[in-house]
Amino acid sequence: MKSALYFQNSFPKPIELAEFPILIYDKNLLKNKATKSWIASFDHSLGVKAGENLKQFKQFEKYFVDILKLVEKTKTKNITLIGLGGGSVGDFVGFMASVFKRGVPLIHIPSTWLAAIDSSHGGKTALNVAGYKNQIGTFYPASKIYLIKDLLATQPEARVTEAMGEVLKTVLLSGGSLWKKTHLLTAFDKDTLWTILPELIAYKYKIVKKDPFEQKGIRFYLNFGHTYGHVLESVHQLPHGIAVNYGLRLAIEFSRDLGILSDKVYSKIESSPLMSKNLISKKTAVNLIKKTPQLEKQLLQDKKAGNKNSIKYVFIKNLGAPKVQTIKTSDLVDFTKKLKLIKD
Repeated sequence: MKSALYFQNSFPKPIELAEFPILIYDKNLLKNKATKSWIASFDHSLGVKAGENLKQFKQFEKYFVDILKLVEKTKTKNITLIGLGGGSVGDFVGFMASVFKRGVPLIHIPSTWLAAIDSSHGGKTALNVAGYKNQIGTFYPASKIYLIKDLLATQPEARVTEAMGEVLKTVLLSGGSLWKKTHLLTAFDKDTLWTILPELIAYKYKIVKKDPFEQKGIRFYLNFGHTYGHVLESVHQLPHGIAVNYGLRLAIEFSRDLGILSDKVYSKIESSPLMSKNLISKKTAVNLIKKTPQLEKQLLQDKKAGNKNSIKYVFIKNLGAPKVQTIKTSDLVDFTKKLKLIKD
């Protein structure tokens, strides 16, 4: 399931990507002059408005017809779909490629750090239905993924902040050399992120290789921080990466509360400059989850729910040692109930 990875400073020429490439891109990228010029170099392209609305199933038919019209102009069946954008564009184009003409080659060019670290890799595609996230999807890895420094560098610092949830998640799950290399970092900017990007990506492929279709429970480790995170993302309209950061904090606290995570390791995490400067504080996370209505209902809507009363949850035992456990959704709710609002 591993895609061919290309770390480059600048954009490749369209002919270097595929014989008949069709570029599907985030319209917001037209604001950058260099990116706009590169998009214009494609004979066949389609601009879309990025965001969760793009992944709504009702949008699928509309864009499907648009792509059919583009394909008619190519006079060939040997097309390759190229997704240029963040996570929503990647999910959408990935699903489109997996079902279009029963599957056509796919290339991802992530434009956000979050997509470059996480969603472009591993082959998951997804559409939303009636407001529920990622309810329809396939496993369809891209044949190639281009990580382009010039493109990622155009993103505002806010995109680095949004990516930190996945960065911290990966560092905690991996432990070992990645922890040693990063946990003392006091500053985390675009150059730092580009430098460790290959190792962040490599960890995900290490997990995906062991459990490509999420059948053994190993790949589920990558959902660390996502259970509460998805709820907060949905209810409070947080960016995905920020929501995962909140979810990580709550997962760490829950792991400690149940005795899965020792006080010694908890202190080690807390005293790390990387974590202390970038992980959402306990106060911020607790105060938001306490203000989240209908928590149990929201948890059960998540695709990880096992049945009407239980859910799979990723705890952390130690650095590099996650633990997946099926628990009652009421246990998650009860944990938040006993948390107390933290005042200034």
